[in-house]
Amino acid sequence: MNKKAGAVSEDSNQAFYDKAGAALRDLFQQAKAKNELHFAMALMPELRGMQDAGWNTAEEAARAADQFTDHINSINEGDPMRVRVALAFYLQLAEGSGFYEMPKKMMLTVEGRGNNIIPFQKLVKKHNKTGRAIDPNANAIMKDLMGHAYELGLSELSDVFKEAFDGDLRNAIAHADYIIAPEGLRIRRRNGGLPRVIPWAELDLLISRGANLFRSIQEVVDEHVRSYDPPKTINARLNESEPLVDWTIYFLPQQGAFGVVTGTEPPESMAGANSLPLQEAPRDALKPPT
Repeated sequence: MNKKAGAVSEDSNQAFYDKAGAALRDLFQQAKAKNELHFAMALMPELRGMQDAGWNTAEEAARAADQFTDHINSINEGDPMRVRVALAFYLQLAEGSGFYEMPKKMMLTVEGRGNNIIPFQKLVKKHNKTGRAIDPNANAIMKDLMGHAYELGLSELSDVFKEAFDGDLRNAIAHADYIIAPEGLRIRRRNGGLPRVIPWAELDLLISRGANLFRSIQEVVDEHVRSYDPPKTINARLNESEPLVDWTIYFLPQQGAFGVVTGTEPPESMAGANSLPLQEAPRDALKPPT
């Protein structure tokens, strides 16, 4: 990667990061103004009612991002394995639909349809013969987020979701349809379509862009979660059929616990945390192998 290409990549990456942060903060503020109870619930991804700890893939995605980052940074820049690990990281970022429930729930809250525990359920398909559920892939999730944001008039946010992940790259990684070459990553498209070469500078930008969307969401969520220390009591209801009652939204920093309870007092302690830790994602994950 030459210095000129690296500078262009860094500038474009920073522009995307700034755009994503501003668009997400606007969305979250709108959701909070619409219904603060549903907003607080949307800050907790994969909220499925009573379940044991250790079953939240969104929290696991945050841990994985941290571990991938550490591992990538530990590999020599000229080692092709650094590229392969970065590609696996990119796929992990793209496919973490549990994590992307948070912006989806925020958009549902803005349009008055909050308190939705399975926000991507309409995208789930069933196998014609077995009847088993087929989960939506990253392409479907991002298209849904992009379209939903556009319908709400959030054009900047729609652009962010459109630009965050490259569908060709995601598919190539998922189906082992790529070759690491001196000039960059070759996407073979062995089952049809024109082959594509992604130069190293572009590949670095694409992976960093996906990481920056993930990091931006973490940062905005973390800001709002921490704003509930001290706790805040509001008068609200889960749905229109219920009476207005007191709800307390709280963050307990010593336990790392975030949640909502009925009444005016938060619990003194809570086992486990619903908030996502703020992680640093690599800005420059790749260097061309030698």
